[in-house]
Amino acid sequence: MKASDLFVKALESEGVEYIFGIPGEENLDFLNSLKASSIRLILTRHEQGAGFMAATYGRLTGKAGVCLSTLGPGATNLVTAAAYAQLGAMPMLMITGQKPIKASKQGQFQIVDVVDMMRPLTKFTHQISSGRNIPARVREAIRKAEDERPGAAHLELPEDIAAEETDSSIITRSQFDIPHASDHSIAAAITMIEYARHPLLLIGAGANRKDTCQSLVAFIDNTGIPFFST
Repeated sequence: MKASDLFVKALESEGVEYIFGIPGEENLDFLNSLKASSIRLILTRHEQGAGFMAATYGRLTGKAGVCLSTLGPGATNLVTAAAYAQLGAMPMLMITGQKPIKASKQGQFQIVDVVDMMRPLTKFTHQISSGRNIPARVREAIRKAEDERPGAAHLELPEDIAAEETDSSIITRSQFDIPHASDHSIAAAITMIEYARHPLLLIGAGANRKDTCQSLVAFIDNTGIPFFST
């Protein structure tokens, strides 16, 4: 099948339901493949808005939100949203287009090294250089985005790679265990709270996540300990 079809099928296998983004010349193959899938494209006015929507979707659901842009300035517009997701522990996958990497007739027009640009802002960034690598790279990007501590991941899909044929197959989504505090650490925390004369909770930005938020609300409701947030 075409590599862009394989990419979309890999996203479907990961449970992706929505992609937020803007069409461009370099992601047209991907968009055409998206039309035949169950994934819904949410068209936005600006790439930064698409990034914030994907990050917020990730924070509210615990599943990686996905956003899409074209190359160059379109991809650079995702930088602020990448930092937002990375610093706030929100699982997000950014997909950006790129000029053909095997042969390009347009030289360096609008070309930015997006992979290096995203490196300090993400848990994982990679340029896909062969259609055969798509299933492994999508699985790795989603896994790292959702693993503790969640954050941003990025994949670059060049125009010529998206159009090539491949015989690779999907890698099934794997389950992973969320790390838990040891019994010793929990017992120590309980002791500190029990002996505190005036306990007070300081809640950081990391608490603004789906599972953490639910547990924290239940804890405050049960103990009545006053709190404030950063």
